[in-house]
Amino acid sequence: MKIAFTLDDLPLWPQSYPPKGYTAAGIVRAISGALREHGIAGVYSFSNSWPLDPHPEMARILDDWVAEGHHVANHTHSHLQLPDVTTDTFIADIDKAQERLAPWMTKAPLQLFRHPLCHWGETAEKLLAVNRHLRMSGLTPVDVTSWSYEWTWNRAYRNALEADDKTAQKFLRDSFLDFSLVQLRHDMETNADWFGSQGVGIALGHNVPFFADIASEYFGHLIAAGVQFVPLQEALTGRQQEAVGSVVSADFLVLQQKLAKAAGRPVEQFPPGYAALHARIVDMARGQTG
Repeated sequence: MKIAFTLDDLPLWPQSYPPKGYTAAGIVRAISGALREHGIAGVYSFSNSWPLDPHPEMARILDDWVAEGHHVANHTHSHLQLPDVTTDTFIADIDKAQERLAPWMTKAPLQLFRHPLCHWGETAEKLLAVNRHLRMSGLTPVDVTSWSYEWTWNRAYRNALEADDKTAQKFLRDSFLDFSLVQLRHDMETNADWFGSQGVGIALGHNVPFFADIASEYFGHLIAAGVQFVPLQEALTGRQQEAVGSVVSADFLVLQQKLAKAAGRPVEQFPPGYAALHARIVDMARGQTG
């Protein structure tokens, strides 16, 4: 399996500020270190620029990311979701990020954009208007073909850290490593079924405490299973890339799942038997079980 790994939301994950014992810079350093350890270079971070307003010192995080040989791309200024705002508001947020992130984006070989939550808009008018603006701005839209739901594990992990529950922490780490590989294989299979052949997948991680702590094990686990990490450029070709932003979709789904649902032929989101595990992690994230 060939995978292009991408990261969202540098320099700061928008859902929460890092908990006690973690900093935004420390989280990114840990992820960068894991990438370096496993020889994974040229990773694109789809970044929000809003943290630079209240925390201008976070520009150093982006400086260090680029100094490591990675790249920065546009993920809007304030992580707006297209279905929640007007087209003009969303486009203005893209442009604001383009301006704020210019010192880092201009150093990247490609000028890229990713919709927050991979939403393409709930109306054809919005979809077409944003696609047109991206073309005029020289931005190539990039979607995701597989995610490992590490943000859900992250919420459960924070609960386990706060409770100093070592048993829960170990379960979360072990279960994530198992789940992430099986989920990746499932997503690669559904992607190949939809497009007719197995191309280069696009995986996603976030700069959250749990992923910072598990990143080295995660990359090592996938590599040991035969995953080959390749530059994102290799995934941005052919029918898969042509399909990005091609249908109205306000669904939080990966690329092939959105296309299949729009065509009236939905595919399973989770591998057989693993929806229950994800549901258990959701319960742990809500503090309902251990």
